[in-house]
Amino acid sequence: MSLLPLDRSRLRLLAVAAAASLGGCGGSEVIVEATFPRPLVEQLPVSMGVVIPDELYNFIYTEDIPDQSLWTIALGDANVAMLGPLFDGMFRQTKDVDSLALAAADTSLDGVIEPKLEKFEFDVPQGERDKFVEVWLQYEITVYEPDGATVIEWPVSGYGKSELLRDPEDAVQRAAVVAMREAGATIATKFSEQPQIKEWLGGIGNAAPITGPQAAVDGNAMPRARADLYWIDELRRPRFAVIF
Repeated sequence: MSLLPLDRSRLRLLAVAAAASLGGCGGSEVIVEATFPRPLVEQLPVSMGVVIPDELYNFIYTEDIPDQSLWTIALGDANVAMLGPLFDGMFRQTKDVDSLALAAADTSLDGVIEPKLEKFEFDVPQGERDKFVEVWLQYEITVYEPDGATVIEWPVSGYGKSELLRDPEDAVQRAAVVAMREAGATIATKFSEQPQIKEWLGGIGNAAPITGPQAAVDGNAMPRARADLYWIDELRRPRFAVIF
C-alpha cells in the first residue's frame, strides 16, 4: 500500500502559522512525527480498498488556551505514517482508492475501509504541581461493502501522557504519539472481534478467528502476535498489546 508524500501537514502548518503571525498572534506549533512499524498480527484473508480522506491527511488542530498561547498541532503526517503499515499488516492485500464510488467498480475488493480522526484533546499543565501533558484522540473506522453499504462505524480511542521535561511542545508531541500507538494497537487486535466484522467476514467466505483477537492463528489459543509487555506512557503503566 502506497500513500501520498508526507508533506501536507508541514505545508499547511506553515500557512496557519503565517496567518497567525500576520494577525499579531504568537503561538506554539507542533508537528507530530513518528515511525510506526507493521503490527505483528495474523493478516485477515481479504483485499481491502483504503480511502484516506483529505481531512485526515491535512488534520491540524488549533486551540487558543487562556493565559498560554495559540496552539497549532499538525497530525496529518503521523496519521499517514501510522495507517499505512497498520492496514498493510492487518489485511492480505490493500489498495489505495480515491473514493467509495470508485471502489464500487473494482471487483477485486472484498471491502473498503475509511479512517477519520474525529476528536482530539490535549492538556498542558499550568500549575507547578502538574508535571504531565495529556493527549486523547478518537478515530472512527468505517468499513463498507464494495457497493457502499456500511458494515461498521467503529470509534477507537487512544490516550497518551508525557512528562514535561523540556518545552511543552516536545511533551505534546510525545504524548500524541503514545495516544496514536494505543489507538493503532486497539485497531490491530480488536478489529476482527467486532460482531459486524465477524458477520461481514462470514458473508464473504472468510470466517473470523475462532478464539482471541485477530492475532490468533488456526484456532490455536497461542497468538502469533507479540503480546509482550510494553510501556504505554511515561508513568510506566504496563499494558499488554501487540508491539506497535
